[in-house]
Amino acid sequence: MSTATEQSPINFTPDEGDGTMAPAYAVVFCLNYMMGSGYLTLPRAFADAGLVWGLSILVAVSIGATAAAECLLDCMARAGWIAAARALPESGGSFCRVPLDAPSPPVTRLQREAPRPVQLPDLCALYLGDTGYAAYVTLISGYMLGSLWCYAAIFAAALEANLAPSGHVLYVGLFAVFVVPLSLKDLADQKAVQTLLAFGRVVMLAVMLVTALTYLWSMGPIAPMPKRTGPFDGVAALAPVVTFSLVLHHSVPQIVAPVKVRSEFDKNVLFRRAFVGACLLYALFAAPVAYLFGEKTQSAANLGWATYHHVHDASDPRDALKTRLIAWLAQFVVLYPAVNVLATYPLNVITFGDALLAAHRRFQANGEVSATPPSRTSVRIARLVAAVPPLIGACIQPDISSVTNVTGCFGLFLCAVVPGVLSLAARRLAPGPTEHASPLNGKAAAVALVLVGLVLTAGSLAAAL
Repeated sequence: MSTATEQSPINFTPDEGDGTMAPAYAVVFCLNYMMGSGYLTLPRAFADAGLVWGLSILVAVSIGATAAAECLLDCMARAGWIAAARALPESGGSFCRVPLDAPSPPVTRLQREAPRPVQLPDLCALYLGDTGYAAYVTLISGYMLGSLWCYAAIFAAALEANLAPSGHVLYVGLFAVFVVPLSLKDLADQKAVQTLLAFGRVVMLAVMLVTALTYLWSMGPIAPMPKRTGPFDGVAALAPVVTFSLVLHHSVPQIVAPVKVRSEFDKNVLFRRAFVGACLLYALFAAPVAYLFGEKTQSAANLGWATYHHVHDASDPRDALKTRLIAWLAQFVVLYPAVNVLATYPLNVITFGDALLAAHRRFQANGEVSATPPSRTSVRIARLVAAVPPLIGACIQPDISSVTNVTGCFGLFLCAVVPGVLSLAARRLAPGPTEHASPLNGKAAAVALVLVGLVLTAGSLAAAL
């Protein structure tokens, strides 16, 4: 069994040209899935709950999110054993239905070494039956609709802050012109675009951090932190916001399927690096911004830079140049999230559309195995069905804060409870260690995910309502 310390560093390699991608691109895709819009709401949540609570829950949720991703990898491997043992056709790909009424013959060592990719709807149908499948489709639909709704609203809000404030519907329409065509492409076809936009996001976060620290050093906080009447004020609302910033678990199969790695355990390492990177970026970004703006922190933190400025002596040319530079940087911070969600929206549409198509094929086949892969036309139609309704919602309700609280509760359940339940059910149906086995996806970790996820989801939903 390989260990994390035995793996070579992730490096970019030229495009293989066969629909695959190098491991480092998977880390980029992970960050792009997570850092769509949720991370912009972190500073406000940190300000409301306090920096100590904010950083503590961020670290705790990051560890739990890593464990959940590894649990899903373990479940996928076990599903591969069952598919191989039942001699299911390889041509069916991830959309091939695993028959629930067929008995599972004993799995040989040879069959265990030939896993096949299985999507999350397949996993729920295999391990939890029709009820579990229906529950997952309901959860993912609620989460994805809310997430995509927020992305479109953030794009329009960023343009409204810099251009005509009354053109919200027009800006959502402009957003649709960019994201709908990208949603019809496969992930491997978007490597260059996703990498470039991920680099731009890092630059934006660096600008926000440097300008925030500079302002704090020279002038102090813009406003005091919000007054809190008790030590737990704002904590219940913090968990779904942090989770919303770290959820990618509904897309684990899509991320790992095209990745070329030397061993299956490398996929565990990919998610560990992605979540560690996201946790560090979020901590460096959210804490200083929350402390800078205090009670004036906006629900989308980047909008605070629309009025960010330093006071300088205009008679000094150096100060005048500095003032203009700060104004340009502030404009970049306000506008870049609009560009960023252009990358994240198609990624989530692909996941949502594929889940809808799998549900449709399951209904059409009446539970029978379909060895025929879906046509390119049906895939595109499903993705259009996934892409359009959130755009309409963003035209009707542009306030993201009223959407993210409830959407984060869906994310908590998907991020913790679903992977934990699947892991426990998978171990019962197909026991034995897999190539992904680690302390983070053992039985104890799965039980902890379920229990903690249920408590946090219940508390967060109560706070949201």
